[in-house]
Amino acid sequence: MRLSWCLTKLRLRRWHIFYTLLIPFMMLVYVLAPVNRRIEHQQDVILKENGESSHSSITTTGTPKIRTRMGWMVINTVNKIPVVQYRGAELTNKSFDERGWLNVKNNPCVEETNKPQPESKCLQITVEIQSRMGNHMFMVAAMIAAANMSGRCSIISPTPMLKVFNLQNITALNKGEWKKTTTKSNWLIFDSGKIAVYNPAVRVLPTCKNVILRGFFQSWKYFHHMKPEIVKQFTFIPKVQEKAKIALSNAVKAVKIAKTATVVGIHVRRGDIIKDPFYKRHGFDVPDVSYFFKAMTYFQKKYSNVVFMVATNGIEWSKANLNVVANILGTNVVYLQGNSPEVDMAALAMSDHMIMSLGTYSWWAAYLCKGEVVYFSGYPRDGSIMGGKLKKADYYLPYWIGMK
Repeated sequence: MRLSWCLTKLRLRRWHIFYTLLIPFMMLVYVLAPVNRRIEHQQDVILKENGESSHSSITTTGTPKIRTRMGWMVINTVNKIPVVQYRGAELTNKSFDERGWLNVKNNPCVEETNKPQPESKCLQITVEIQSRMGNHMFMVAAMIAAANMSGRCSIISPTPMLKVFNLQNITALNKGEWKKTTTKSNWLIFDSGKIAVYNPAVRVLPTCKNVILRGFFQSWKYFHHMKPEIVKQFTFIPKVQEKAKIALSNAVKAVKIAKTATVVGIHVRRGDIIKDPFYKRHGFDVPDVSYFFKAMTYFQKKYSNVVFMVATNGIEWSKANLNVVANILGTNVVYLQGNSPEVDMAALAMSDHMIMSLGTYSWWAAYLCKGEVVYFSGYPRDGSIMGGKLKKADYYLPYWIGMK
């Protein structure tokens, strides 16, 4: 009897020791678990992990999502908590209370929309300017469209574009003012992701913060829905327009053809893209003469009195090859020489139709042109580094004509 009592006592003590060790262990695991696994139901707000990749497609309808360092999170919103889709948002421990629940008041990406806002208050948007003019144009166009959709005021840092285009309703700051303004705590960064892949999250920006757009935004999908406004913003200043008109007029006069001539602009990019091996490695294949032959043949057969007007940074190659093509087709070709890049772009934009080369400069000359556009479908090279960063359906407009 005594032996049975001792065994029973021992078994109870084992269970006591087991639970004594288990409970602190479970508490330790709970405390050290990633914050995104400690989010619980908080009234009407539910955060849940979603295993999508950082570049997955997002729609503006259905379940909204927030992109954080912890992955995509889903927010089911009711009770006037807004839909937020912000790829660059960061949720830190300060975003949650001691229970691990979302702290709505202190969270930069979730805000109650029923709070009255002063009429004079205008959230701002800007873009980090980098690279050269063609890239600048993509960035500014994306900023204009995002500002239009979200009702924000646009500001911009110094860029050569200010001396080329009549940009309207955009506040230009000097470098020091722009940096001072955008380093305040009420600014968030929206990263576009891949260079030329449309990120639809830009359509719904945080409603409580100013936004800095970061990236290249090389897709017509960011702004094409308001093309008339974009074209208006990218109206060349009178000085540039006048020089472009003179260049265009001289091109027609040089071949002694009637004023009813059909001018087809051709941009031929050579120069740096040929000399620097970086471009070749990354998939920047340059179109050869066969591409220009096909494109020029297309316009020569479709239109009458065609004059091909060439802007290039490789004049020797262009004359040696395109003159031969023109002789075969029995047509005329003239060259723009001695002009600034913006004057050449303006002249190409004024032409009736356009044959592209590659690069953002060529893209924008074609976009501003009112006629048909032929583009080089061999850029970027399939399987290349750039091929993984550029989605052709997002980069080239669907009604442009691809040739190789």
